[in-house]
Amino acid sequence: MKNFLHKSLVVFSLIFSGSLLFSYLAAHINPSNFWLPAFWGLAYPYILAVNILFVVYWIFRKRWSFLLPLIAIVIGYQSLSNFIQFSSTKDPLEKENTIGVLSYNVRSFDHYQWTKDVNTPKHIVQLAKNSKSEIICFQEFRTTSSGLLSTYNLKKELNTKYSFRSKHENGNAIFSRYPITHHGEIEFDKGNLCSAIFTDIQIGKKMLRVYNLHLESNRFVGKNYQFINKKKFKGDEQELDEIKDISFRLRYAFIRRAKQAQIIRAHIDKSPYPTIVCGDFNDTPQSFTYAYLLDDFKDCFKEQGIGISTTYVGDFPSFRIDYILHDEKIECLKYNRIKKRHSDHYPIYSVLSFTE
Repeated sequence: MKNFLHKSLVVFSLIFSGSLLFSYLAAHINPSNFWLPAFWGLAYPYILAVNILFVVYWIFRKRWSFLLPLIAIVIGYQSLSNFIQFSSTKDPLEKENTIGVLSYNVRSFDHYQWTKDVNTPKHIVQLAKNSKSEIICFQEFRTTSSGLLSTYNLKKELNTKYSFRSKHENGNAIFSRYPITHHGEIEFDKGNLCSAIFTDIQIGKKMLRVYNLHLESNRFVGKNYQFINKKKFKGDEQELDEIKDISFRLRYAFIRRAKQAQIIRAHIDKSPYPTIVCGDFNDTPQSFTYAYLLDDFKDCFKEQGIGISTTYVGDFPSFRIDYILHDEKIECLKYNRIKKRHSDHYPIYSVLSFTE
C-alpha cells in the first residue's frame, strides 16, 4: 500500500511539474495561434503552489524526487519574479522632479451601487486626491454633467488642470497637473468592449507620453459568477455546460486581448517620447498580453514592489492584472498598492523620474 501511494505521488508530482513547464508557454505563444497554454498560464499561481508543496514533501521524506518540481520552478524563475517580489522600496525624496502616477479602475464610480455605500464616489475621489499624484489614470471612468463627477469638479478636487477621456461612456481618462499638448485614442475592431488612450504631457522642458489601457474583460455574466462561487459541485450535465461556457468566454478574451496588445504595442513603438503604460490589462503576468506589452519595458511592481500585490478583488481571477510599465528613459522609485476597497480593483501608485 505504501509503495502504491509513493508511486502515485511520484506520478502526480511529474504531472504538476509538467503542467508548470507548460504554463510558461502562455507568455510566449499567441492564443490566436494556440490558446491552450493561456489556461495553464491563468492557473500558474496554483500550479506553482502545488509544486512548492511537493518540494517540501519530498525533502521531508528525504527523497531525491524533490528535484523534479524544484527544477521546474527554477526554469521558470522569470515567471516567479513576475508573480512575487521581495525588493525594498527606495525613498523617492532622494531625487528631484519626481512624478507621482496613480492607476485606478474605478468601476464607473460605483454607478450601480455594488458597494451599497452612497459615499463610494466621494471615497474614490478622496483617495485619488490624497495620493497627490501629478498624473492620474482612471479606467471604467464615468463622468456627469454636474456634481462631484463632472470633469470641472474632478479637475478641481484632484488639483489637475488638464484632462483627456475616451469617447466610450465607461472608458478611460487621464488627469494631469502638467499641460497635455497632444492626445488620441487607439481604435480596435468593432465589438471590442475596451479602450486605450494616450496623452503627451509637457513636464518642464521634457515630454512624457502616457498610455492608459483597459483591455478586454472575460465578459462573465451573473450565472458564471454564481457557478464560480459554488461550494458544492455535482458534476452533472448542467455544470459541465457552465464549465464549457466559462472556458469559451476565457478563450475568446485571451484572443481578443492578444490582438489588442499587438495594436497597442505597435503604437507604443512609434512614441517619440519617454513612455509609461498604465491600466487594467485584465490578464495576469503569466500571459501573452502582459509579455507582449512589457517587451523591453520595465514593470514598476518588479522594480519596487513587495509580495504578490493582487489588484483585482472581484470573484475571478483574483490576481495582479493592473500595471504601471515604463521604458528605459524612466526609472521607478516607488510602487505601492493602495489597499482600499472602493472598487473591484485596488489602485496602484508609483513614483517615477526621468533618467536623462
